[in-house]
Amino acid sequence: MQDYILSEEQIQAAVEASKNFVHPLNADQVIEHAIQDWVQWLLDEGFEGSYFQAHLNNNHITIIDMMRKQVAELTSDGASYVSDYRADARQTLLTLQHTIREMIDKHQLVL
Repeated sequence: MQDYILSEEQIQAAVEASKNFVHPLNADQVIEHAIQDWVQWLLDEGFEGSYFQAHLNNNHITIIDMMRKQVAELTSDGASYVSDYRADARQTLLTLQHTIREMIDKHQLVL
């Protein structure tokens, strides 16, 4: 999890590194990528393969299956996952981890 908790310096370095990209990133987009990558990693680990895809959009994370069908949607209790992350990155990632693990354990996400 530690790799997904970015310091302000790491966020700014990623923004700076993207300046020459066709579509440069801003700080919020760097955080969005970290959150989405975390959820994707949890799904891949939980099912021992890439059977689901996570997509972050503001305060919603949509999970789709191999057939491109939406199978779950997570919603932030705050204004957005980015604002949650800025307030407490570790807790935001732990909450997502708990939610994904619970969905897997209760067979709400199945192959």
